Formats: sequence, C-alpha cells, structure tokens
Amino acid sequence: MPQAFTAASGPPSCTLEMLDVIRSQIAPDDVALKEARERRHAARDAAEKFGSTNRSFASGSLAHRTANCPIHHRDAGLDADCGVVLDRRAYPTLGPDSASQVGPVDVVNQMARHLEKCLKPAYPKLKVKVTKRAILLTFNEALPGGEDPTVDIVVGLDRVGQPGLWIPNTETNTWDPSHPEKHTELLTADPASLRLVRQHAIRLAKAENKRIAKPLLCSFNIEAFGTMFVTPGMNDAHALLALWRDGADDLDRRLTPDPAGVSSPIKVEDRAKAVEKLRYAAEHLQSALDHDDDAEWVRRALAPLFPDFVPPALNAMSTAQVVEASRNPHAKSTQLTFGLGGVLGLVGAATVNTSVRSFGDPR
Repeated sequence: MPQAFTAASGPPSCTLEMLDVIRSQIAPDDVALKEARERRHAARDAAEKFGSTNRSFASGSLAHRTANCPIHHRDAGLDADCGVVLDRRAYPTLGPDSASQVGPVDVVNQMARHLEKCLKPAYPKLKVKVTKRAILLTFNEALPGGEDPTVDIVVGLDRVGQPGLWIPNTETNTWDPSHPEKHTELLTADPASLRLVRQHAIRLAKAENKRIAKPLLCSFNIEAFGTMFVTPGMNDAHALLALWRDGADDLDRRLTPDPAGVSSPIKVEDRAKAVEKLRYAAEHLQSALDHDDDAEWVRRALAPLFPDFVPPALNAMSTAQVVEASRNPHAKSTQLTFGLGGVLGLVGAATVNTSVRSFGDPR
C-alpha cells in the first residue's frame, strides 16, 4: 500500500524517516520472499541427491537479507543464490588440488541435467542454463504480484588445506577460489543491532547504485563496504554515510579486498567514476543530515540519489508508488507523519516530476 510522504509531528530525524520510506519501497514482497526460499530449498535438495556431496548452502543477497525488489519492478523478481559442495573422494580428478586438475564444465553440465530431471515434475516450465559461475534455474511461474524468483546454484569443491571453495569458471573451464559461506557468516553475525543496521545501509546503497543504467559497482562490492565500515552504535543514516564516504576513500586507493580473504580483490570497470559517484552520494546525505530537522531540505538532498523513491513534494507519492497505485487502483494511499508538525493530509493522487537530473543520468 503506497505511503505518501508528508510533514507532521513524529521522529526527530527527517533523514532517518525518509530513508525508512525509501527502504519500504525497495523491500521484497513477503510472498515473493517465501517463494524464493522454497525454490532455493527445492534446488538444494535436488542437488544433494546428485551423487556424492558434502553439503549445500544458501548464499547471496537473499541469505544475507540484503535483497531488494522495488515495488515498481516486481516483475524483475528475486534471485536466490545457493551452492552444493561435491565430495572430493568421489571426484578425485577435479580441481586445482588434484593431480589431474580436471575443469568444471563436464560436472556442471551433469549437475544441470540432474537438476532439470529432478525439478521438472514440480516446476514443468523450468528452464536450466549453465552460466559462467553457476546454473541458472528460471521457473517461468510468476506470482500474482509479478515476481518470478530464479535460483543460481554453484557447484563447488572444498579447497585442500585452505579456507573456502573452488568454484567454476565455465568460460575457461577452470576453478577460482571463493568463500560464499564465509560471506554469509559475516553478514548475518551477531550482534543483531549491528547486523540490522548494516543490512539497511547495504540495501539503500544497492538501490542508489542501480539508479543509472549500468551500475558502477557490483552488489558484492557494496556488501564488502558494509562489513568494513558499518560499526556498532551507528543508525541507518550514519551507516549509509560511512559506507559511501569511507568506501569512496578506500576505493580511491585500492580495489576492495574480499571480506573472506580468499578471492582476488573485487573488480571495478571504472574505479575513478565509481569513487566520484560514491562521494556525490555521501555529500548529498551529509547535506540532509546537516539540516535534519528541515523536511523539505532533506527531501531535496536525497531526491537525486533515489529519484524513483523520493516524492516530488512532501505531500505526494514517489514515482514508484504512483506506478504501483496504477497497477492496483483499489490500493489506498496512506499518509506518513513526518518531522515538523502539522499534517498536510491524505494524498489521493500525485503528479510526479520525472525531469530531475542526477549523477550519471544520460538525459
């Protein structure tokens, strides 16, 4: 149900409340989350029946609780990542640790055929595709809200005498080191208060990262910044500021290291431009915090960073909310009390200004 962003008495931080409104719009639907987890579970269960396997695991943004699925892009769906680890005793020739050093292509293709056979009875429209790193399962059964969660499953090998896994590169028929299980452990570790704030900051940063057609950072890089720079005692706004500001400074001097210390540093196609964009975002958020009791200032400061999710006025709905309302005309807009006292009233309809120009916008 869309919420209008209005001014009224409430929490003392206008910035925090606006970030909450943005986060509510990028949150995945509960029904879609449940379905994504069920499809991931089915894939893991099938993979463990492949033959000799040690274990399977959940990974990626769904496991890290950093997934986004904006209300106006529900048909983009969720991607549920997971992996299965083969028993090296049954595959003694696979991987860099073996004498034969056999590549992953054959066993990944075998696993793909196995998954298709196992899952087709329950998901008759299933399509299976081998990608560079994983096996992509596309179910082609959209939910009523438009979501159609996919599953990516990686076939891995435990590394001998070293942490992490060997994971496939099917394009070169080689194996690369990675530690997806450690990444999940880092991002879901206690204390709960830090975990939650870090997840909020990462989700907001990922949404900002995707406001241009070709994002400058991969989601993993943003998650790495979250583990590096979000610390106990921060609220959502200061955590996001640290992710952007300290992330920019760190990226300016080096590529971001793997938080698990196993993979190579995270690749960035245009590091200078990525640093510039991170600093641009940090400056706008800092401006909002510097005028945290001024609702309109906060709205204007954050609008260029989240153009789809910040409304064109305090008594309006965002572009994403208007699109969602047009899809569901029976949904009622609800007001959000915000900041400074004096409710502006319920919003029935909103005219959205789509001409705002922001960093990286080619218009």
